[in-house]
Amino acid sequence: MSHFQREAPKMSPHEIAASWFLRGENGASGAADRARLEAWLADDPRHQAAWDDVSAALQTVADNAADEELLAMRSLALQARPDHRGPMFGVAVAAALLLVVLIPIVVLGLIHPGLTHRNGIAAGDAAGALYRTTVGGRAEVALPDGSLAVLDTDSAMRIAYTGKERGIRLLKGQALFVVAKHRPTPFRVYAGTQRVTAVGTRFNVRIEDGGRIPKTSVALIEGVVRVARLKAAGSAMLDRRSGEVTMTAGELFDSVRPGSLRVSTSEAESAASWTSGTLSFNDMPLGQAIAEMNRYTARPIGLGDPKIASLRVSGVFRTGDSQHFAESMSEVFHLRVAHDARGNPLLLPPSE
Repeated sequence: MSHFQREAPKMSPHEIAASWFLRGENGASGAADRARLEAWLADDPRHQAAWDDVSAALQTVADNAADEELLAMRSLALQARPDHRGPMFGVAVAAALLLVVLIPIVVLGLIHPGLTHRNGIAAGDAAGALYRTTVGGRAEVALPDGSLAVLDTDSAMRIAYTGKERGIRLLKGQALFVVAKHRPTPFRVYAGTQRVTAVGTRFNVRIEDGGRIPKTSVALIEGVVRVARLKAAGSAMLDRRSGEVTMTAGELFDSVRPGSLRVSTSEAESAASWTSGTLSFNDMPLGQAIAEMNRYTARPIGLGDPKIASLRVSGVFRTGDSQHFAESMSEVFHLRVAHDARGNPLLLPPSE
């Protein structure tokens, strides 16, 4: 146990990480403190995870530094400081201020992996509202018209409702949408170079890095949607050279291979299995399955030999538990599980 833990035994790992981070930001840490921090991080995998969470959350705060709610909460925290001064007063106040500012991030499921909350926003606040999650986070957002958006790990979306459409811009990652019926304006999701228009339906949209042009995929679970190509990513103009694809329940759309692919409803639903905290793989290469699992954890699984990446995986696995997945793969394929220098699981071929 580190010296810093003994000084503040009642502090959670996230509070300790916040305190350490702000000590460094304020120039209060020297070489000895940095060594103690390194020891604390190495002491328990949860400490490094808490540090990663706080770092990611601080980046989110920095990206939205001018947000009125964040500024108001910071002002209230400053006004609420006690008059007395203890030996840890400066650090404790700094951590308290940081944690207060992070309240809206925690509410959206950004700090604690797998944590899900439903959050409503008033119609008057809808235009331009930005929601994002960090690795392992998941958030439910109740939209002004009664629709629901569920954000997956490391995802971001901006609400763009107008008098002409109920617009959502998926900026990163993946989201499931449950659309309210019988509304006067269409519900549209803009993702990469695709525009998805829905009428009273449930569908999953995902953006993946595809180089110059991002890859967009749509899985329709219920109802009907129309997918049209935009002139460019982020554009509001349709590419008239491309036809519109109409999808019905149990179909998948892939922008790399334009058109819809008929599959079973259960296969379409498996694309949104992440909403229940699981991932469903059906004869998927191990390398691809690991890449999917790694999207949900700060402890990514490594492959010690590219030859085992082609092994085929089927099954349902819980997100955020990379160690358990690695152990399961070792049992199924008789692999070895080791750990890299940061304590992350590493799958290796069987011993000769």
